[in-house]
Amino acid sequence: MDSKVGGTQLQKLFSYDEFEPMCTWQREDDQDVLVLHLPEFKKDQLRIQISNTGILKITGENVIDGKRRNRFLKEIKVTKDYDSNNIHAKFSQGRLRVTMPKKVQTPPPIESPSPPVMSLPQDNKNDNANTNEKIVVPDIRARVGKVLKSKEFSSVMVNVGFVAAAAFSIYVAYKYWTMYVQVDED
Repeated sequence: MDSKVGGTQLQKLFSYDEFEPMCTWQREDDQDVLVLHLPEFKKDQLRIQISNTGILKITGENVIDGKRRNRFLKEIKVTKDYDSNNIHAKFSQGRLRVTMPKKVQTPPPIESPSPPVMSLPQDNKNDNANTNEKIVVPDIRARVGKVLKSKEFSSVMVNVGFVAAAAFSIYVAYKYWTMYVQVDED
């Protein structure tokens, strides 16, 4: 309750001019860059954070004179196309550049060759049947047995387990923590 009273009293002490900063996008194949034009601001007057819901929130506040202040709030939805863990910002010459790298697209897997086939001899129950004809049946059991016993399979499964654990950890961190983006300055 005290914080509301303090906040209300603080708002009565200051007059806020809220504005929408001029923004431009620079679209590239591997990243998109949002440029906010903030000529009256300094680096320490800006704050950038990413919420657990994927919202990039950019705020700034500066003092115009004794009781007047400028402030803004810019929110952008960070889609799944972007690598939210590698978003970074740089403030230079009154411009805040927020770089949002795109996720690397993996090519579709290449189809593996068909499994080896085994031919079975014909039953000669029918005299009219061609005795040279063979039935082609994949030898799946033998192939699966070899794969399961191979060292390559074991190392692949260990790597898959490691990747799954890492992916889960990244997901939990992304989902449940708010991340702040560090702003660099020239």
